[in-house]
Amino acid sequence: MTSLSPRRALALGAAAFALATAPAAAQSLTDPDHVVATVNGTDITVEDVQVAVSQLGPQLQQIPMEMVLPTVVDQLITGELIREAALEAGLDDDAEVQEQFERARTSILQEAWLTREIDERITDAMLETAYQAYVEENPSYDEVSARHILVETEEEAARLIEELDAGADFATLASEHSTGPSAARGGDLGYFAEGDMVEPFGETAFSLEPGSYTAEPVETQFGWHVILVEDRRTVDPEPMEAVRGQLVSRVQGEVVGQIVEDLRDGAEIQLFGPDGEPLDAEGEGDSQ
Repeated sequence: MTSLSPRRALALGAAAFALATAPAAAQSLTDPDHVVATVNGTDITVEDVQVAVSQLGPQLQQIPMEMVLPTVVDQLITGELIREAALEAGLDDDAEVQEQFERARTSILQEAWLTREIDERITDAMLETAYQAYVEENPSYDEVSARHILVETEEEAARLIEELDAGADFATLASEHSTGPSAARGGDLGYFAEGDMVEPFGETAFSLEPGSYTAEPVETQFGWHVILVEDRRTVDPEPMEAVRGQLVSRVQGEVVGQIVEDLRDGAEIQLFGPDGEPLDAEGEGDSQ
């Protein structure tokens, strides 16, 4: 079947929603052999639709199948009609088209063989080694969850600390007095690492115990801060399975290099220069 053109796929969003109640959308989407349309006797199946959807961008792939079905089927119908027109015009026997077929066939064979060979050569031991390297590059680190109140003067910050000492609610004071963008959230900054913040804000926050706030105002380039630390946690590296795809990518280069080396070892390869004369192993012409 002819696949859905990626350029046409950009129109799926609104069109798919508008067509979501069409009769085709109510048909079974679980059976890959289920026929959703026929074009001059040629079947278009759920499997054809699934293949077309798999070629869309990641965001469009998130749209429920029943919503994209009518639009994808419509595009597959158009594609089938174009294919039939090309066959009727005899393009399947055209020399230029046949050359393109052969190039596409060669590319598909290369990709299929290399993909399978890579899968066979990547071992659990290789992935474990790659994971240990990942852990070394991404060591555990601490984060704190904090709130802050940002004001323009040291005097105002000191007054707010006095109100906190008297029992005032930190989030309420932040909402009422802070000039920072987090004021609407009661000064909540969420979790952050020490290096994520300007100094001395980060250093001060990490010196506080959870549940405590700064006894003195803290000055940064943005103004004067009062900081409350609510929690502290340690962030560990992602588990191996969570980064498996990343690990596979990490070892692929090494594996592909070995595959290429094995293929070239013992192969008869001859290079030729612009003049048609054979080159030696170093790419240089005959010295005679």
